Amino acid sequence: MDHEVKSFYDEYGIKEWNRLEENAYSRINYLLHMHFIKDHLKPGMNVLDAGCGSGRFSIEFAQMGCKVTLLDISNEQLRIAKEKIAEAEVSHNIEGFLQADLNEKLNFDDARFDIIVCYGAPLSYILERRGEVIKEFHRLLKPNGKLFVSVNNKWGILKMLIGRQMTDFFSNPEYWMIDQVIATGDLPKHEKVNQPARHFFEAQELRALFENNGFNALKLGGSPCISCGNQANIEEMSKNSDALNTIVNIEIASYTKESMLDNGEFLLAMGVKK
Repeated sequence: MDHEVKSFYDEYGIKEWNRLEENAYSRINYLLHMHFIKDHLKPGMNVLDAGCGSGRFSIEFAQMGCKVTLLDISNEQLRIAKEKIAEAEVSHNIEGFLQADLNEKLNFDDARFDIIVCYGAPLSYILERRGEVIKEFHRLLKPNGKLFVSVNNKWGILKMLIGRQMTDFFSNPEYWMIDQVIATGDLPKHEKVNQPARHFFEAQELRALFENNGFNALKLGGSPCISCGNQANIEEMSKNSDALNTIVNIEIASYTKESMLDNGEFLLAMGVKK
């Protein structure tokens, strides 16, 4: 088990629940993640939320009538998810909770799920066995089942840091390993970064990961797309509801366009089991 990732999310606690509603930019990110998947969810579908965190997406799926199984490496995140699910009164659509590491074989029968969701970048913490994890998802899906993921995007994260005017970061590229991230996508554990080591993806890389491990990669997206790097400006403009609605509409119109995929802080992908 990856104890570093587990410890990080155990300590992160309720911040994971708050992360997607703390400001207008975060709410746009959440909206796009849901927009990407909602038309594929039908009542009665068996859904695995792999890396469910505090259960925010699981609750949405359950409210839509899906039968949801929650899996996470963090016991604390699962504890919070159970509380939030009870508060939302959707326990009748919850199939179970499992504490597990995606790096390991999962204790489910073959062809168990209609849809697997791996949102919030769990795959970015898997540095060496990403192909094996995708193959395991393939095993768990029914024929023509669908896999949805979101991962950290290499170019989007740099846009975001420019938007935050991180002068110290960009004036010390060797210390912050910028060239290494650009070349490989890998950011080792860093003394000034509280998160574990991560991998930052490009769209073509994520597409290949799907296609080389049993999936047709049918759709990708960047989230947030045009808003990435403009968090403070988005927050200010969100005071005007008409302006915010216009920004959201532009996001929806642009985020899955091929030319925009690597513009988002997160990279979304949907694949169908071959």
